[in-house]
Amino acid sequence: MATNLELSIYTFTLNERNIREDYLDFNEFYRKNFTLDEENPHKVKPQSLYERFVGMMLDEFENKFWLNQEKNKGISTRDIDFRPAKSVIEGIINGGNTGYGHQIYNILNNEETVGEISEDQLASLPYYFKMWTPPNSQVGVLMVQSYSIGSINSLLLDFIKKIFSKYGATFKRIIHIPKELRDSYIQRSSVKKVTFTSTIDNPNSRKKFNRAFEDSEGLKVTITVQGLKKRSIKGFLKRFNKSNPIGIDLKELGMEVPEDYTTKLYYEDEDGRKAHAKIQDKFQIRPTIVLPVEISNENKTPNLDLIVKYTDSLLDKVKEEINY
Repeated sequence: MATNLELSIYTFTLNERNIREDYLDFNEFYRKNFTLDEENPHKVKPQSLYERFVGMMLDEFENKFWLNQEKNKGISTRDIDFRPAKSVIEGIINGGNTGYGHQIYNILNNEETVGEISEDQLASLPYYFKMWTPPNSQVGVLMVQSYSIGSINSLLLDFIKKIFSKYGATFKRIIHIPKELRDSYIQRSSVKKVTFTSTIDNPNSRKKFNRAFEDSEGLKVTITVQGLKKRSIKGFLKRFNKSNPIGIDLKELGMEVPEDYTTKLYYEDEDGRKAHAKIQDKFQIRPTIVLPVEISNENKTPNLDLIVKYTDSLLDKVKEEINY
């Protein structure tokens, strides 16, 4: 069974299809697409607009599981809640992998199978999501809960992208880590690994490296440095030569000056949570957000009432950071 509950947070925008610079106001999107023909768009209550939008989402599932392109993973739900006064849509989505003749065993007996998951079935876990679409804003927030053993993030993002696409809107999202969580992670973490990646454009250099690489245009090389002495991120960066990270001659590998290559630092905190970022920007550090065990049920799945309260509080912090 799942061990940790984790959370991904995204800020997102909607664009008119094929019009990159034209961001949609959420109020505009709902009233344009979910007002009935005989209604005045400016007089329809938000309750009705949200109810119709959520109804459309549920109809998209068609009482079955929505599968990815490879048809090896699916999601579905029959119950999505909405709070128009808070501009929130949320609920539990069931999701998991389809079977390919997976055998089911009791843990204490490896002799007898007790069942099989076929290609027409899937093993499901409940996942929580929250979507915030404020009426007078062009920036929304999406939160998706996952487990340390798996997630439905990519599948749910594709599903949401498809929903908005039906109404001529392009869904674009960016990962968001609340500043408080990121700063806490940085203070408690150390650098575990450094990598340097470059592209060898010179065919002669590729040939010197290895004759088999000579005709491989766009050949990339990554140097990995591990076994570093444990010290804080701050202490490490104090000693790290940012202006010239590589102090030895690696010209032939396309690493003559820092601008020629990408330097990444890989971090880990005392709980084993990992993240990485390019050396130029510590704010690209994206640690895993692990949810407190107190909001879990006994079987390690999310307790709906408790995770709603927790993510409501977290949403308030994200609103401040995006200047809403």
